[in-house]
Amino acid sequence: MTNAYTRRWFELFLRPLDPAQTAREADFLRRQLPRERFARVVDVCCGPGRHAHRLAEAGYAVTGVDRDGASIAEARARALPHEAYREHDMRDLPSLGLRADAVLCLWQSFGFFDAATNGRVLGDFAAMLPVGGRCVVDLYHHDFFAANHGTRTMELRGQRITESKQMVDGRLSVTLTEGGGEIIDAFEWQLYTPEEFTALADTAGLARLLTCTNYDERQEATSRLPRVQYVLERRG
Repeated sequence: MTNAYTRRWFELFLRPLDPAQTAREADFLRRQLPRERFARVVDVCCGPGRHAHRLAEAGYAVTGVDRDGASIAEARARALPHEAYREHDMRDLPSLGLRADAVLCLWQSFGFFDAATNGRVLGDFAAMLPVGGRCVVDLYHHDFFAANHGTRTMELRGQRITESKQMVDGRLSVTLTEGGGEIIDAFEWQLYTPEEFTALADTAGLARLLTCTNYDERQEATSRLPRVQYVLERRG
């Protein structure tokens, strides 16, 4: 699966987000990546630069990477001088030659591929970092979606959208259709329990410093909630 996000997905799910949510997520990143130590940031699967731009406004030097050309063009249109964007596939990160103090991969943008490729991509994140560099990854919790799948219908921006989720062999498949049955998007990810992702990170040379949820260090990640944020550190 290549998980190509259509313009309809951006219109229905990303653009309506409250700016306060983006600010809260960026505040978490700034707490976990104090600029004095982590001034250079690479945001993998950055989309239109929702987080990257906030960090650039705070003085970070940010490079966003995404294979979606329209999103990259949108991000570039408002970029600050120390904010750059590259249209590129995350499976080929080494060819960019990027180095950073911190790497981000947010909003369930990891796990698109088979197990070997996912592991290699995480290793490529680590390879961009010095010893002590950090990686922040935001993922779905495997156990939440194992217990909460099926079909639901919702109204989004005046459109009736049906979302169908199915878990098979640790992979979550999601299909979005509009009222007439037309498929908008289809996605698939490998999902991980916190223990599984910690083990994968360890193989990539990344040690887990923190797991939490809702971009809040005080909230413990749990299978009762859908998302987990991981803060990882490059080992020596």
